[in-house]
Amino acid sequence: MRLLLLGTVLLLAAGRAAAQSPQFVPAYPLYCQGPLTTGSPSGGETTTPFTWAPTGAGAANPGPGQCAWADRAARGIEIQPGGGNVICDFSGAMQSVPAGTFVEVGVARDPLVNNCMHLARYIGTVSPPFSAVPALPPFVRQSIASLTPPQISSLRHGIQVMMSRPASDPTSYRFQANIHGTYDSATTPQEMQSWNNCEHGSYYFVSWHRMYVYFFDRILRAAAGDPNLVLPYWNWTDPAQRTLPLPFRQPANASNPLYIAPPGRPAALDAGTASLGAGTVDFSAAFADVNFDSPTGSGASFDGQIAAPMQFNGPHGDFESQPHDVVHVALGGLMSDPHTAAQDPIFWLHHANIDRMWNRWLAQGGGRTDATDAAWLNTQFTFYDEAGHAVYLTGAEIVDTVGQLNYRYDDDPLMLRRQFPRPLATRDFAEAQTPVVVGAGATVHAEAVAPEAPREEPARTLAASADSHRIELAGTTAHVQVPLTDEASNRMRALVANNAPHQVFLRLDDIRYDKSSGVYYEVYVNPPAGEKLDIHTPGYVGNLSLFGLKPHAMAGHPPPPATDIYVEYDISHLVREAMANNPKDLTVVLVPRGLFDARGEPLPVPAEAQGTVGAVRIIGR
Repeated sequence: MRLLLLGTVLLLAAGRAAAQSPQFVPAYPLYCQGPLTTGSPSGGETTTPFTWAPTGAGAANPGPGQCAWADRAARGIEIQPGGGNVICDFSGAMQSVPAGTFVEVGVARDPLVNNCMHLARYIGTVSPPFSAVPALPPFVRQSIASLTPPQISSLRHGIQVMMSRPASDPTSYRFQANIHGTYDSATTPQEMQSWNNCEHGSYYFVSWHRMYVYFFDRILRAAAGDPNLVLPYWNWTDPAQRTLPLPFRQPANASNPLYIAPPGRPAALDAGTASLGAGTVDFSAAFADVNFDSPTGSGASFDGQIAAPMQFNGPHGDFESQPHDVVHVALGGLMSDPHTAAQDPIFWLHHANIDRMWNRWLAQGGGRTDATDAAWLNTQFTFYDEAGHAVYLTGAEIVDTVGQLNYRYDDDPLMLRRQFPRPLATRDFAEAQTPVVVGAGATVHAEAVAPEAPREEPARTLAASADSHRIELAGTTAHVQVPLTDEASNRMRALVANNAPHQVFLRLDDIRYDKSSGVYYEVYVNPPAGEKLDIHTPGYVGNLSLFGLKPHAMAGHPPPPATDIYVEYDISHLVREAMANNPKDLTVVLVPRGLFDARGEPLPVPAEAQGTVGAVRIIGR
């Protein structure tokens, strides 16, 4: 049986490591008999030497130190001269095989590195006679709630090993965290090119983070020395799992690499007395979107606006804004700042869940599909594999987690394999041969540098709050009046006459802040007077999170344009009811929120100001 698995390569160009894409080559299962000795990578490739058995499995057992194809005799094309018949143990999954012991392994041949066979899976010991066709099943990401004590121990060990490595090592925890964002000063060209490269505020958000978590998962597995370790996910969509997972809280000391003491995490979160709220993790607005992306300048889509790669851009897409950003801020401490978020080990489980939910959004059907334009499909983002080698992936190479990346989630819908999208473009971008380097984090083909991204229809301000003073975002509820003229009221009614979404938006304009500190804001339009405000109250439109909103280009990219920071909410579905209650103005209410107690009641938030908003506008499109 053949499955597509990934190998990794390292090429040198212009005196430095140049990223090469994992190759899509068939992965073959092998049967081997010990003694075979190998080890984890240490600064370079390690190899498992062996000789070929004279015939395939089933006809004769491989002799000592020999390997045979599991399902058939090796074909001539698979036996290569010139040293191409060694297993290159990039993963460290197989340490050594005692004499007389038979093992089954999965290898993926790399045509760019002397046909070296990368050890993709260590399947385990087997006993002759060999029969049937072995399978190479995908890794399964489980909920952290379902992991066994040995699995938790392995997870902790892998994180601890990564944390013990120097920050200059691409397989160290600090280096990997700094790829997302950091206040650390880069001291080497490799660090300068690799750190501060996360993608926020564009339609690369979900794809870049899938690549990022994928390579972290591989590094973690190799660091743990456990071939079966798979990064779990934190399913905070389950009301029973909104408290920080127990392995991240206990033991509450330095012996537990998953534990972060205050102020890196709020004390109540570490104590298990605080949790995420139902509104914090609400994803209904994003899942109602059918369009994956939206025109430049608009976040009214699942993944966000069509824009060039940039570390922080805006506005954010619906799924990034809610629940991704809000969960980050609500967790506080390291997680509330994109430059420190990945230093907290819960970051990786949070993003594994974000990745899982991308699959769930697609599985709803109804026309939902990934981006199909050339820039999204072909832009190359650089990461590091478990051997510390620079590698890259593109959007086209990660849309099928099973067939391309060899993992799935334990509760994935039945839609496990996807059709690979092709660019809907006037030119065949896939044939572009000359890559253009626009930064260590992203490379795009020459013809895809400036995609013809549609721009949002010109927005018209229908109404706005007074601009005499800025609106303070602090620890108390803010009320903002937005007067409506007859013209504005009539225009708003006309826009929503056909009940279509994305017609009328509430915009919080000219947002200014230093950094978030564990507070986000529930946003309401004309909520009923005297009624308790929560996500079930009429007039609730979403949450405002100050996470990664400040534009900031990656190394090698042009600086972002100097534009206001704003957030928009689609209120088309609320217009009629809101104006029926008060046709002369709209009251926008901003309620500060953070963590919640065991009864689901909001806990107090800091009183100090988080930032300010220049104006509240009603926008028609």
